[in-house]
Amino acid sequence: MNFQRRKLAIAASLLALSPLSMAQAFPDKPIKIIFTYAPGGTGDIIARTLADSMGKLLGQSVVVDNRTGGSGAVGTLAVARAPADGYTLLVTTITTVVQVPLVTKDPGFDPVKSLTPVANIAMAPLVLLAHKGVPADDYQGFVAWARQQPKGVDVAVAGPTLEVATALLNKEAKLNLVNITYRGGGPALQSVLAGDTKVIFQAPSVQMMEFIKQGKLKVIGVTSAQPSPAVPGAVPLNKFVPGYVQDINFALWAPPGTPADVAAKLTETVRKGLSAPGMAEKFVAFSVPLAVAGPDEVTRITTRESNNIKKIMETVPIKFE
Repeated sequence: MNFQRRKLAIAASLLALSPLSMAQAFPDKPIKIIFTYAPGGTGDIIARTLADSMGKLLGQSVVVDNRTGGSGAVGTLAVARAPADGYTLLVTTITTVVQVPLVTKDPGFDPVKSLTPVANIAMAPLVLLAHKGVPADDYQGFVAWARQQPKGVDVAVAGPTLEVATALLNKEAKLNLVNITYRGGGPALQSVLAGDTKVIFQAPSVQMMEFIKQGKLKVIGVTSAQPSPAVPGAVPLNKFVPGYVQDINFALWAPPGTPADVAAKLTETVRKGLSAPGMAEKFVAFSVPLAVAGPDEVTRITTRESNNIKKIMETVPIKFE
């Protein structure tokens, strides 16, 4: 009788350790979301909004930890090396994840394999903006003008994401856009407003939209595959340059090896939380509309971004620092 009880106890303990049991019990303690940039920006607001909605559904505290440094590599690697139990998650842009092996010179980090994709959250295009004095009001007019400039067209850039967008347009549209590098997005935008540079790729923001309304900046186009509610009326550049898509996608990842059932529960929590009434309007107000999708879409976009960067680096030196 004692032997039989012992067998039952052992069986019960093994069941408690099974992946199915882990998923059913998950989460039984607070979850941490690492965001790779400083507090206060659009991405940080997205991470905190997501954390709040997930916490309500999961019945556990979900907190945001801003882990900055290395163009996002520090926070990304912290999650890639965390225990594979679903309690440490990553929110950042897909472009940030793709850049990690280039920033760190670590060939062992694979953007597709070194993290477990959970869900795409939101997406915004980059906006191609021109100084008010540029004699063009659309992409075709801009190209005609740009090709007449003997020394090319100065473009304000701040960071590798914008360098990639500029270099890819240069290559695909056969333009001569000359990078003028600035230490941040603010100084880069001010240079265009002042006319020191003529164009810029910029993520949507309330400030940017105000400059457009005031006539200080012209919208040449957006880099999304379809028209974006973040920039009403803007025409996608891929209408003229087939395949030219440069979205900023915010996504959620878990460490590699996270149990499939735990990852699936997280995916479903994101879907349910972000489908709540008023959530879509809230993200449009952030200038990054919701684009909720599962892990397969995160993998597809990651692969696309990796291929774009590889294509550009064959011919254009980009400074990943």
